[in-house]
Amino acid sequence: MFGFFFKLIMLVFLTTASYLAYNSTNQINIESGIESSERIYSLKNAEFFGSDITGDLSYKVFAKKAKTEQGNDLIIMDQVSLKYFSDELNNWIILSDKGEMFDGAKLLILTGNVLIQNNSKIRPSKIETEYVEINPAKMTIATNKPVKITLNNNTIEAFGFNAVLEEDQIKFSTNRTAITTE
Repeated sequence: MFGFFFKLIMLVFLTTASYLAYNSTNQINIESGIESSERIYSLKNAEFFGSDITGDLSYKVFAKKAKTEQGNDLIIMDQVSLKYFSDELNNWIILSDKGEMFDGAKLLILTGNVLIQNNSKIRPSKIETEYVEINPAKMTIATNKPVKITLNNNTIEAFGFNAVLEEDQIKFSTNRTAITTE
């Protein structure tokens, strides 16, 4: 009988201590939010979808973590992937460590280990860089940073490029001229 009451008292004590610990840590977050008068919204495993003019699903942006502030048009993301739902020739997937989405998904900036892959069996290709700006709806990408492009087992290294993924067209930028490949 003594063991039962001892266990009951310990259970009540642990429950109360857990509640007080949770409440005190939660209170710190509430106070800092009130002081700054800004609300920060965050999501885990966030998905953003885009469609073409006919209303068909054309791309999906996935982020392990996404956050934004109230009244701000910027969404900051971690572990980002952008997948296009297009034909078999344009099976593009773009991955990066971090990303920022502006203006209702009209501009997506990806940074840190950016990998752009076309997993098409006919025209496989891979582009690697540290920074890229993307208009997801138009399938256009651009960077002014060093890039490494692998097409049909041939590697090209350049400094900056513009590309229209849907048309499979890449324009390389140099200090003097622009070179176009198709």
